[in-house]
Amino acid sequence: MAEINRQWVVAQASTSAGMCLEPEVFGLHEAPIPEPGPGQILIRNLIFACEPLVHAWVKGVPGRIDPLPVGATIKGHAGGQVVTSQHPGFNVGDLVHGNLAWADYTLSDGNDVNGVPLSLQVEGFDLSTSMITLGMTGLCAYIGLLDIGSPKPGDMVVVSAAAGGIGNIAGQLAGLAGCEVIGIAGDENKCQRLVSDLGFTAAIDYKSSDVSAELGKLAPGGVNVMFDNVGGQVLDAVLLNLASWGRVVVCGGIGSYDNPQMGVYNHILLAQRNGSMHGFWYSDYQQNFARATQRLGQWLKEGKLKEVVDIAHGFEQVPEASRGIFSGANMGKQLVQIASPVEA
Repeated sequence: MAEINRQWVVAQASTSAGMCLEPEVFGLHEAPIPEPGPGQILIRNLIFACEPLVHAWVKGVPGRIDPLPVGATIKGHAGGQVVTSQHPGFNVGDLVHGNLAWADYTLSDGNDVNGVPLSLQVEGFDLSTSMITLGMTGLCAYIGLLDIGSPKPGDMVVVSAAAGGIGNIAGQLAGLAGCEVIGIAGDENKCQRLVSDLGFTAAIDYKSSDVSAELGKLAPGGVNVMFDNVGGQVLDAVLLNLASWGRVVVCGGIGSYDNPQMGVYNHILLAQRNGSMHGFWYSDYQQNFARATQRLGQWLKEGKLKEVVDIAHGFEQVPEASRGIFSGANMGKQLVQIASPVEA
């Protein structure tokens, strides 16, 4: 075991107008490896999942999240292995995940930094799948699309940021629900993969196409359900093509996270077309988790659902990988692998 515990800390307050943290906010700090006390476990982190929430924790979200102070360890979704345990519920070698300090090693009393019980690796699946498709990413897609969007067979479903971690799963779930699925992504290669690898009906490159015009051609009857991860101009284009009684599910708004001035101007069409827009915060739907996880796991086993990941390797890759999700550098869920599990 190494004698130094590397940690990513808030080196300075962020002054950016958007959510994406500046590179200089990420500070690398070294400290001794902590020793677990009674009721604690020492976790050796293996994987970090790069998500906008990591940046939101540093900057803060009014009414939801207090910003991390300068000097605090950055936190986010992480998966690791228990290397020392003084907790009756965990054994050395257990693979666990939750929102944890982004460091080589971190202590836990069995809960993550938000007081939520740590999740064990799901039997029959590896740690990354337990974190992603059977974790927050898959749950957001399932709850947002199936529980809130309620697509019906034959519906036209549009997914923005469709090549991202949540978007690609939401699109696949729409296909499993018997829908036509149009993905919106920012790269021609990504668009091709959405169709050829993930079963999307069609895909639109928003960087090189007129999204509204393309939707008019691909969905002449209108869009019944939009699963939105972007907001702004992309959402506006879909609203122009919304079918009567169409539903917009707001999962995120990565297009406006780094451009607070980006607005939505066509929302009056919701009134004209009896449409609805419903946002959600996935952790408020814990009553749905067990059913969603069971069904997602079954679809994975049956090969009906594919997991797409983009893995950076090395502790030092955290700032670049974490920032890259805002520019669409990733295809699928962006992970940073910092170590590999060892036999207990």
